This record gives sequence, C-alpha cells and structure tokens, in this order.
Amino acid sequence: SGLSGLIHFVTCCGGKRRLARQTKSIKGMEFLRHILPLLGGTALVMVLSAAAPVRAEELSVAPAPEMEAPVAGAVIYLPADFADFAPRTALDLIERIPGFDLPGGGFGGGGGGGNASRGFGEASGNILINGARLSSKSLSERDQLARIPAGNVQRIEVVDGATLEIAGLSGRVANLIVTQGGLSGQFAWRPQVALGGPAPLLWNDGNISLSGSSGMMDYTIGLVGGGFARGSDGPAIFTSAAGVVDSRYNDQSATFSRPELSAGLGFDLGGGTTASLNLSGGTQIFRSREQEVRIAGNPLPAFDERFRTWNNEWFYELSGDIEFAFGPGQLKLIALEAFEHGNFRTQSLLELGTLADSGSRFTRVNDAGERIARGEYRVALGGVDWQLSAEAAFNRLDQVGSLFSYDDPAGSYLPVPFPQGVGGVREKRFESILSAGFPLASGLTLQLTGGAEHSTISQTGSGALQRRFLRPKGSLALAWQVDDGFSINLEVARRIGQLDFGDFLASLNLAQDNNSAGNNQLRPQQSWESELEIVRDFGDWGSATLELFDHRVEDFLLWVPVTGGEARGNIASARRRGLELTTTLQADPLGWAGARLDVQLTAEDSSLTDPVTGDNRRFDGNSSFEIRLDFRHDIPATPLAWGAEFRRTNNELYYRTAEVRLDHNPATFGALFLEHKDVFGLTVRLRAANLFNGQNVYRRTVYAGRRDISPVLFTEDRLLEIGRFAQFTISGSF
Repeated sequence: SGLSGLIHFVTCCGGKRRLARQTKSIKGMEFLRHILPLLGGTALVMVLSAAAPVRAEELSVAPAPEMEAPVAGAVIYLPADFADFAPRTALDLIERIPGFDLPGGGFGGGGGGGNASRGFGEASGNILINGARLSSKSLSERDQLARIPAGNVQRIEVVDGATLEIAGLSGRVANLIVTQGGLSGQFAWRPQVALGGPAPLLWNDGNISLSGSSGMMDYTIGLVGGGFARGSDGPAIFTSAAGVVDSRYNDQSATFSRPELSAGLGFDLGGGTTASLNLSGGTQIFRSREQEVRIAGNPLPAFDERFRTWNNEWFYELSGDIEFAFGPGQLKLIALEAFEHGNFRTQSLLELGTLADSGSRFTRVNDAGERIARGEYRVALGGVDWQLSAEAAFNRLDQVGSLFSYDDPAGSYLPVPFPQGVGGVREKRFESILSAGFPLASGLTLQLTGGAEHSTISQTGSGALQRRFLRPKGSLALAWQVDDGFSINLEVARRIGQLDFGDFLASLNLAQDNNSAGNNQLRPQQSWESELEIVRDFGDWGSATLELFDHRVEDFLLWVPVTGGEARGNIASARRRGLELTTTLQADPLGWAGARLDVQLTAEDSSLTDPVTGDNRRFDGNSSFEIRLDFRHDIPATPLAWGAEFRRTNNELYYRTAEVRLDHNPATFGALFLEHKDVFGLTVRLRAANLFNGQNVYRRTVYAGRRDISPVLFTEDRLLEIGRFAQFTISGSF
C-alpha cells in the first residue's frame, strides 16, 4: 500500500546515529507496516527532530547526587540540547522537544459541551515537575512552565506515562527535573499593533517571574498578563425569504485582559516529607462593541443597531499538598479552594429613523466556587505499584440574571420579570479509585484503574430540583517499549465530564438574538475513550508521534428544543474519531544547519443524531481538519533566527433549534518572524501575522421556528476584514 511504501522509505532514509539503533528501527517500522492498516485510516508519517535525544543509558554526565536517577527507558534532553534556541523559560524548552505536543497549543477537537476539568480526579495533562503532577487548576501548564527559568531545569525526561507510579497517566509525558538555585528572574513583553484595526495592545500581554530558595523553601512568584485587542469590519448582507436584499455595514471590536499574580512554594521538610503551596488571583476584563447600519443607496428605511458588552471578574485559588511516608508506602494529601465573582452586562439599541427606538439589556452577577480534598496512598506490594485515592469535591454557582427592555419615551431600560435567570446550583461529588501498575514482560507495562463516583446535583430558584448519580470510571493503559526509540501506548478509559452550571439557568445572547431557557435536567456526559499513541525516534532525523482516537459519548451535551424555546440538553450518544500527527523535520542531515520544520496534522470525523431534524451530522463547530507548519532557522555562528508559520483549518457548522451558522476565523493564516537572541542580553522578536489577509466568515440561516418544520426567515452573510498585525516580543533574564 501507499502507507507501507512511505514507511519503508522513511525506514531506509532514517538517521545513522548508530548502526544498532538503525537495525532496531527497521524492526520497529516493520511492526508499523503491519499494525497501522489494521487500525484503519491513512496515516501520514513524517520524520522530525531538532535536538537529537539520548537515552538514559547514553548519558555522558551522571545525574547530580541529590536527583533521582532517570526513569528507565526515558528519552533524556539536557539544557545543552536547546542552546541554539537561547531558551529563557521551561516553556521554551518543552516547545522545542521534537514530536511533543503540549496541550493548549494544538488541536483540541470540539463540540463536547461542559468543561473537562472535573475536580483533580486521576492525573491529566502531560507535564510533571520533579515527578509530581501540577496541583493548580487556574494556572495552565503553559503558564506554570513560563514561570520557571530555563537555567533551573537540569534535564527533561520524556517517558511513557503508564510506566510511572501515577494513576491515570498515559501517553507521552515530560518530567522536568528542576532545582532552585540563587535568586533569578525572567520576563517577556509582547506589545501588538493591528494595521488599520483597533488600538494597539501595549501593556497587558506579557509575564514576569522571580525564583529562588530560602532554607528548606523554594519559591516562584509570577505575574501573567494575557490579553488581546481585535477589530473587524465589512459588509453584512441579509436576504429575506422573498428575496429582498438588505445591505448593511458591520463594524466590531473587542478588548480583553487577564492579569494574574501567582506564587508557588515548595518545601523539603526532611525525612522524605515534601509539601507545596500555590496561590493565585487576578482579574478579567472584557469589552466589546458592535454597530451595524444600512449602507448608502439601500432603499429600505434607516437602520442603526448597536451592541455593547462589559464583563468584569475577579478570582482566586489556593491549593497545596503534602506527601510523607506512611506505613510501607507514601501518602499524599491535596486541598484546593477556588472562587470567582463575575459581573456581566450586554445591551442593544436599535434606531429605525422615524420609528420608536427599541432594545434590550441583560445583566448577570454570579459567584462560583470549588472546594476539593483529595488523598492518594501509593505502595509497592508483590511487584505491583498500587494507589488508592479518594476525593471529595464541592462546586457551587449563585446567579442573579436580570432583563430590561428599552422604553423610547423614557429613554432608558426598564426591568422585565425574569425569574428563570435567578437561582443556584450545587454539586457534591465523592469518588474512590484503585489503581495497579506492573510489568507484563520486558518493555511492556500495564496500568489498571477502577472505581466510581457518587454525585448529588441540587438547583434552587424557579427550577428547584435535586438528583443523584452513581457512575463507574476507570482506565486500562498499556505502554510497550518495542525497541530503542520506538514505543506504543494504548489507553481505554471511562470518563465523566463536568457540567457548566450556567446552563441550568436562563440567559440571553442579544447580538445573535438567541436565548437559553435553562435546563434543570442536565446530566454530566460520560464517554468511552480509546487512544493509541505511536512514537518513533529517527535519530538525527528526529521522531514522530501519531495518535489515533475514538471517543464514544453518552448523554452528549448540545442545544436541544425545550418547552419555551431551546436550552443546553443531553442526547443519548455521539462519537468522534480521528488522528493527530505531530512531527519535526531537522534539516541538518540535508546540509541546512540550524533549520527545522514542525508539522501538526489533525483530522477528525464526528457523528450525532440532530435533536431537531433526526439527521446524522457532525459536532457543532469542531475542526474536522487542520494542518500547522512552523519553520524556524537558527543561523549558525550568529544570534539571528527567522521563520514562518502556516495554518489551514476547516470548521463545521453550528446548529440551534431555529438556525444554522458558520462562524469561521481566517481559514488560512500565515506569519513571518525575525529574532535576535542577544540585543544587550535580551531576545527580541518581530512577528508579522495574517499575511494572507484572512477574513472572518459568518454565515447564518434563520428559520421562522423549528428548522425541521418552519420556512427560512432570512439569511445573513458577513465577510469581515480583520487586517494584518505586528507583534514585538522582548524577553530576558535577570
């Protein structure tokens, strides 16, 4: 087959780091030639690498005495492997590992509804620090890595998660061995200017952190400022069912900022007892405006509609853990308290010439919180690594939603009764999981987890109701080290999703003229998730990671018709399946020193039964295909680097009870950058983006009622220019 031919070509043209490794690689590729056709689908395999990794047994430098020996079978990266990139933070190091995909920077799949963060549960993500999972939920893995100076990273071990003594962890995992030295810090500032768009974004995108040690305590303090300023404008064409064309001009802009201050403290209390404490808090500010007017020459009456949205939030999170010897094993206790206060307001005003003005206003004040207590006990008995965990989680939401209607004579917004927008939701959840990990044969490890969770969901307000659920959960993970540089990971897991409590209560979207009636019958979705990951190291040419996945979901969440309109609701089942290929091609063997190409290819198919029409369709708005190309060239013997980015994405339609729409940011995106790694000791980068002048495409078909039985009311087509923009990044250490 074509796949077999491609694999044979890659095998024959692979690196020649060692004759023994090449012989083992051929054996591994012969396995791939037979197994991949059985898995179904066509898999594209590409070679990659930027810094050739070494295995634990090949380390030329012994680990420092205070550090544990590398995990058996781990691929080791040392700071020297990344010196050409002049990394400033641990995040810079992780992003340079060939074939490694850090969540939040690549393909995410879509259409699930509800958020995926359900307590701490079993391990998630693919980053460990000194062998321990991260215990903060508000800070992403990227944010936490960006706080760690690159100089504090002693080595990075990339290993199969199922081989570690951490329940629920599988697939490729990066374990950073970090030691704190003297006081040090790092910073990055990323001002952005849109060419012909909104005001420049100067001060609220960047980060700064300070790390050090004092006695038995290590500490990291950081400030992260994420934000954006966006604008777009262009024609908006409305066509009625009778064929009447209404030409308008749409102009919109939005700004967002989220500064967050955090502190991470680590304690070595002696006797094998360690502890950590994480504190974070900040604010989130969002503003948007939109105006739509009929253009000159339009024969229809004057039309001027304006929308404004304000959202102010503040939040905090406190979390910590302590681990100590207890009997024959280790006991770890984890606790978390998180809280968020939000104040949201959106309003519209429509002016129709001589006719009375009209409009609406919706406000929502909400308090949301989460408390978690978790215990994990690990012990090795009879050649098996056991872990017993128990977790209690308490989630809460209190909301006051208010509705107002614009009164033209009064010139103000007057309140309208809206009891369905007021209420609260509580969930009490308890779970217990037992896991066992053990070798089946040389290079083959099995990890089993099993248990259950019991939850009680209570709602107050106009839809007061209490329900209880008892559901099993667990996983099976196999890690097979086929030979040197070739591994296969298989995981089959039963997972429970987290509901968005805001879906229980009514809300409005004025800009799209949609509303949610709220639904007190929501159930958390459950899924059987099968994932197969194949990792191949090609020596000087690099390595490749291919993931095949198949998720079968029960109680899938999406928009469904309900009495009084529509709301988020459950359908019996849905399915998504596909592949993700992450590769890096190192061009040094081709004679182009310092050049590399990162490729990420994702393809996904999904299916569900539409709750309105009964037809089979894909998930709402998910990305069915995406390819990302990132090229970088570090010019040898100079501090200069340059590169290019390319992204092509295909998004699916969104469906509601009375409309179908496509909302697509630029399908084709391109950027160029130029970097100098030593401008008075700083790294300076200039990036020009959206080179293809990609546009925001918005197409909507609105029906007079349910789209299965009602005629089309009108269609809307927008093609909005977002313009090109430039970003200037300055980063350094101190």
